[in-house]
Amino acid sequence: MPELYFKTDTPGRDLFFTPDFTAEELAQRRQRAAQAIGHDAVLLIPGAPPVATDFPTQDAVFYYLSGMETVHAYLIIEGGSGRTRVFLPSRNTLEGELHNKLGFEDADLIRDRMKFDEVLPSTELTAALTGLKKVFLPFAEVEGGGAGHFTGKGCAKRRAEEPWDSYIPRHERITCKLKELNPGVEVLDACAVVNPMRMIKSKAEVEVMRQAGKLTAAAVVECMKICKPGMNENSLQAMVEYVFRDLGRCGLGYGVIAAGGKRTWDGHYHLNNITLQNDEIILLDCGPDLRHYTSDIARLWPVNGVFSPWHRRVYGFIVEYHKALIAQVRPGVMVKEVYANADKHMASLCTEPNAPYHDMKPIFENMVKRGVGYLNHAVGLSVHDPVGGTWRTEPLKEGFVVVVDPMVWCEPEHQYIRVEDTIVVTADGCERLTGDAPYEIDELERLLR
Repeated sequence: MPELYFKTDTPGRDLFFTPDFTAEELAQRRQRAAQAIGHDAVLLIPGAPPVATDFPTQDAVFYYLSGMETVHAYLIIEGGSGRTRVFLPSRNTLEGELHNKLGFEDADLIRDRMKFDEVLPSTELTAALTGLKKVFLPFAEVEGGGAGHFTGKGCAKRRAEEPWDSYIPRHERITCKLKELNPGVEVLDACAVVNPMRMIKSKAEVEVMRQAGKLTAAAVVECMKICKPGMNENSLQAMVEYVFRDLGRCGLGYGVIAAGGKRTWDGHYHLNNITLQNDEIILLDCGPDLRHYTSDIARLWPVNGVFSPWHRRVYGFIVEYHKALIAQVRPGVMVKEVYANADKHMASLCTEPNAPYHDMKPIFENMVKRGVGYLNHAVGLSVHDPVGGTWRTEPLKEGFVVVVDPMVWCEPEHQYIRVEDTIVVTADGCERLTGDAPYEIDELERLLR
């Protein structure tokens, strides 16, 4: 297996600080957010609360602006100036050995490492929030540890609509406390400020995501090596989790899809509990939570190691579509241009006389008719990174990370065929971050043998 994708092997308090981003880069993020909200407002960014697991994770927005892993912490960033105060609980309220805890008593260490203006006890948070007129607060569930932004939002909505649950989202509870403390205070969504900042990744972010992409590809390759008829889908999920833990010292960025045969039809299949048959194909979709960043991939291959004639044709056509889309990606190009140019190329492969994929014309027309956006979603701190929809109507920019995911649903075969990679837009094109996992038919069959 390849090298570890974890940069540091430091113990104790060092694990509470990001190994990937400098204090200066994080301060620049906070300053951008402060400028966006104006001088009359503050950003209130809560860290993740304690959870009922042995491995609590930090909230993505808090981590993006602070680089710290301590839960039940709070950031207050002043509009305009960017002056930042972090509020932490006491070490005495936390479980564990002293060297594995971080509290406000470590203010000198924290200021030195992260360049905050003040480090204060959480007991002073109420006083700091008194007298405010405008507060920007993330209107979102905790994002991280395998819980993506949109997944958390959807679950919260369903729980709130269930009469016997009566769930109140965290940001609504905090909003109520702010209004009790400051009658007339205006509480706005900080996600509208922070999410657009997340769209273009810095060089340091791209490096983490490059490691996440290589880790994802390594897991997929190991699954290809062990796959055989009679194996349960869950064994592939177990291999994915093993590779992520062993090489990345991390868990899942989202739920693994290991769908065999006609179960591929369900694009979000997650049961992963059926025995794979000799004549089936397997669709694997997975990504890690590597130091808060993830990646997204989908690969399809025959369980018995040899593509059937039908799958060889359809899958081969989708691979060509995938390459056609990637060839069009570069800074300054509109997404609709990427689609139009790729479609033009694919049309030539299936409609012109003696075209190599002349039998794929109905499938191509079906794909064009569906109009599915094959630059499907942004990727970053979440697998569906909530960066806003403006990238679909603006020229692509260097540092933007997105999936390329051409797909087709085929009836009457009841098969869903796709090839997905995470890419980053570069100065002169793009880089396939998950490109270490093969997708060409000949290469796949050699590996499967």
